[in-house]
Amino acid sequence: MASQTMAGVDSVGAGVRVGVVGAGRTRQGLGPFLARWFEAAGAEVVGVSGRSVPRARAAANLLAAALGHPVAVHQDARSLAAVVDLLVVACPVEGHIAGLDAALEAGVACLCEKPLTSWRELDRCVELVQAFRARGLLLAENCQWPYALDALDQLFPGARGRPIRSVSMRLSPAWPGPLMVEDSLSHLLSLLQALVPLPRDARVRDVSQSDPGDAARENVVGFSVCGDRADVRAELHLRCCAEQPRPAWVQVEDARLDREIGEDYAIAFRAQDGRVCNVRDPLAQLVYGVLGDLQANRRERSDDIADAIELRAKLYGSVLRGLQDRV
Repeated sequence: MASQTMAGVDSVGAGVRVGVVGAGRTRQGLGPFLARWFEAAGAEVVGVSGRSVPRARAAANLLAAALGHPVAVHQDARSLAAVVDLLVVACPVEGHIAGLDAALEAGVACLCEKPLTSWRELDRCVELVQAFRARGLLLAENCQWPYALDALDQLFPGARGRPIRSVSMRLSPAWPGPLMVEDSLSHLLSLLQALVPLPRDARVRDVSQSDPGDAARENVVGFSVCGDRADVRAELHLRCCAEQPRPAWVQVEDARLDREIGEDYAIAFRAQDGRVCNVRDPLAQLVYGVLGDLQANRRERSDDIADAIELRAKLYGSVLRGLQDRV
């Protein structure tokens, strides 16, 4: 989810200098949208870096025109992290570790695109999360879908107060094959974490998928997450779609919410009986939440976020290893 417009400038991010690693739209990244929402919240995007200086310069020129002020170009994530308070890592996943390392070296907070690392680098991912926690640095992952659950509360009051045994979602990634699973799975896992009290030792079982092919344009990935206090079945329904707006829905037990995107990227969710609930752009809610946590220096909150990211990474790796073992 990403908004193409901004509301009036707020002050929650006042004084926060932001740098964006990957501020372009390569692979349909969210760098420009994140930059605009950070500015709308009162922060200042002071610089960018990218895979090459020419790419970073092109992205900086576009951002400067959109934001109304100069945006500096940096050689790499390391030099950018040295001059900011918050590093946004919005590049493709193969560049995430370098961005996370740069934030750690500079001692600054970090918002990283999902997934934090590839599932093949799970040990490194856990090390990074633990390093941020040990240094008292805020680390956040760009998982927006939990912010859409206000619509569930409004359209289906009490749904979250009852036992939840099944959660499903439909997403429409642009890329076919295994990549669409790897790119989408964090969204479903973050929803599970928001809906079900998963213990830190939660484990994955009964992993399945309908089409493991490298060119698959449709796929249904299923798995169960269980633990002392949880036993929930999850399904991720995927169908490639290159054009916006891309179809998406969430279903919790029998309550299904279909996402609708209107003019100026206004977001709403519709129940199957026709009732509609408008929601504030989840990307905006994520940005404002990160800035609020950063400004308040909430160490306990940072630790909770780190715990959630670490568990999500472990579940992510377990599901994808399970799919690999089935091929």
